[in-house]
Order: sequence, then structure tokens, then C-alpha cells
Amino acid sequence: MNVIEENITSAYLKSLERVIEQNYVFGLMVEIGKPLVDSNRMIDEDLKLTCLNLDLNLHNKFKTFVFNDGKSGSWWIENRINELFKGLYHRAMVNYNQLNFVEDALKKIENKRYAWVSNRLLCLTFDPHEKHLSHIHLARQPVPPCLTLVDFKPERNNLHLIASWRAQFFDTKAYGNLISLAMLLEQACENTGYDPGRLISIAHKAILRNKRDGKRLLQKLKS
Repeated sequence: MNVIEENITSAYLKSLERVIEQNYVFGLMVEIGKPLVDSNRMIDEDLKLTCLNLDLNLHNKFKTFVFNDGKSGSWWIENRINELFKGLYHRAMVNYNQLNFVEDALKKIENKRYAWVSNRLLCLTFDPHEKHLSHIHLARQPVPPCLTLVDFKPERNNLHLIASWRAQFFDTKAYGNLISLAMLLEQACENTGYDPGRLISIAHKAILRNKRDGKRLLQKLKS
């Protein structure tokens, strides 16, 4: 199932609607045609967001929504940004020099000698040897986190980003995840000189943490 929109917030709204309709969706692909804009003006002072292509009306509705556990949409956005730029995902991407390799290769890829590397610019977002992931007592250890892979795809002067999730909560986490991925794409473009391309997020299973919360959130976003 595909959701294709130009901005981050509209893509989130449509994908949330799909998940609520079916309770869960296998293989939900969310494609954002223009996740970033040229303007550097501050669009969200609380979260210090710039450059993101957001519907600010919907964005502010999500921020002020309070989930059943007392956490706000704003809390979840900040949580997802921190996870990608400071937490487990970040530590995994910088481990084994993954992110540095990607950015270094992108700078060199215009040289035809490096064209072969254009389909190898990916980062695993977990270390399978990390023991602290073993928080669930199952036969398979360690348990991989939700985000498993980010793949950078250059196309002429544009750089696209594809993220792969083994599962993803679409009421609480998905919107902040899209925002943080767009920020990662912006950072990679700034460091390598590429123009921002598309953002594609693929949830192998799109689910809800709390169906009532999801329905209430959808109602607020559409009001």
C-alpha cells in the first residue's frame, strides 16, 4: 500500500488514516515528494525546526494532542529526533564508520570511478552484537529495534533517502520519525552538496500503540 504526498504532515495524515481503517497494514510505503524547502526560517521554535515542508496547522494539532499515557505529540516528535541524532540509531550509524563512509562516497560519486558505490550507501541502524537490545526474553537475541536501515540514493544532483522499519507505531512515533528522517536527509545534503530529493519510509508492519488514541488523533487532525 502506497501513500504519496508532497509534504510531511499530509503524508502522515493520510498514512495514519490508512492504518486506522485496517488496524494494521503490511508493507506501507510513505513517499514524500518534497520533504524539505529552501527557506531557513524557524518554523517551530519549540522544537527548533527549520527547512521542513510541513502543514503548520496540522503540525500544531499533532503537537498539542495528548495521548492516553499523558505524553504530548510534541514530546513524541522530540523523542524521535533524539533517538535518530543522539540515541541508539545514531550510535549504530556512526559505528563502524557507516555514516562517514556514506557522506565521503557521496562527495566523490561524480567521479565515474566511484559510480559503482551509488547503490551501497546504506547504514544499519542497530548493531546485532549489542547486548542491551536483549530486553525481550525470546529465542532470538538481540531483538532489533523498529528502524533497521537507512539507504541514501543519489540521482544526478538529488539525494533521496529510504528508511526501512520492521514495525512502526503510526499514532505515536511515525510523525516524529518522518520529521527526523527529513532532518537526516537535510544534514546529508548540507554535508555533501546534493539537493534534497524524496523521502521514502517503508513500514513492514504499520500498527497502532492505542487504537482509541489513533482515532482521537485522526479526528483532531481532520477537524
